Amino acid sequence: MAVSQGPEFTSDAQMRRSTRWLMGLLLMLMGLGVVMVASATAPSELAEGKGYATLIGHVTKVGLSLVALLFGAQLRPRWIEALAAPLWLLSLALLVTVLIVGPERNNAQRWLDLGSLSVQPSELARLAVMLAVGAWASRAGTRMSEAVHGVLVPFVLIGLPAALVLIQPDFGSTVYLLLMGVLVLWTGGARSQHLLAVFGATLALAAIYGLERFEHVARRLRGFMNPEAGGQVEQGLRALGHGHVLGRGLGQREVVVPEAENDFVLAALGEQLGLLGTVGLVALYALFLWHGLRLLMGMRTRFGLVVGAGLLLQVLVQAVLNIAVVTAVAPPKGLPLPFVSAGGTSLLVLSLSTGLFLGLARRPSENPGATTDAARARSA
Repeated sequence: MAVSQGPEFTSDAQMRRSTRWLMGLLLMLMGLGVVMVASATAPSELAEGKGYATLIGHVTKVGLSLVALLFGAQLRPRWIEALAAPLWLLSLALLVTVLIVGPERNNAQRWLDLGSLSVQPSELARLAVMLAVGAWASRAGTRMSEAVHGVLVPFVLIGLPAALVLIQPDFGSTVYLLLMGVLVLWTGGARSQHLLAVFGATLALAAIYGLERFEHVARRLRGFMNPEAGGQVEQGLRALGHGHVLGRGLGQREVVVPEAENDFVLAALGEQLGLLGTVGLVALYALFLWHGLRLLMGMRTRFGLVVGAGLLLQVLVQAVLNIAVVTAVAPPKGLPLPFVSAGGTSLLVLSLSTGLFLGLARRPSENPGATTDAARARSA
């Protein structure tokens, strides 16, 4: 059911302005990512005779991600809702497939090799879970305050993919997937006490399983509590400190940080662009959040509000977690910095998510459960 329009909604003119701002901010973040990937990889690869292999690969992924962004922005809310169930089933199938035929890398099966491309199904699973849970919450309506409709049934949509991701094993992505599913349920109206009880129990079981079955989970926790000299996190902190206020300049690296073009791109940025560059990056994400919230405040339907909140939060939560890892506030976890890191699957999925968010914002009154004309008439 469409929500009647009131003065609390963002005006149509402001919706259009915030849509343009969001697009501009995303392009700025992607552009900054291209510059940092070039700065982090080009000097060493040129010295080794590899040319600009990593940079060319990243620019190609940026191009594909822009296509995904524009595609998602064209979808109507009812089409997005119709995608929820098939996408969830597809992500489930891919998670099973990766456990069967996925190559083992670093004692884990997380990737599917498709020719020259490698795909990480857990990234798609997170988007699929948010859409599926959001569609459920929008249809359940006021019943979301009940334990069965608000938590127990939709937790099946979250728990099955999360269990498959945990088996890979990927403990960090499991926790992240559970967290995003819970945030969407909370936005949809589920009671906090119900969510805390089920989420806490599920997280405890996952932690026990992960610590007992996978040695690297315990090793990362020990490393976080007692950082080793010369480790990745310690090197990242050194790089941030070496940047001082203005930075050493693009391409000027004194501290060699592993994954400087990917998960630890913030450390490379801090060293080369300094505190001003780091604060500027955080400001871009803050503006992204601000204009995203303005668009959320203009959503006239329950589906648009619930799903839109999940899609927006996905970007901001991942940015916060990445920054927390690089600054040693959280245990190490391979989460790319949204739109900046060189991670291909993450960049593609986050771009598609932002496109879907813009698709909802462009038609804030369209109720996916009704025909376009009926929804427009009700909102009017």
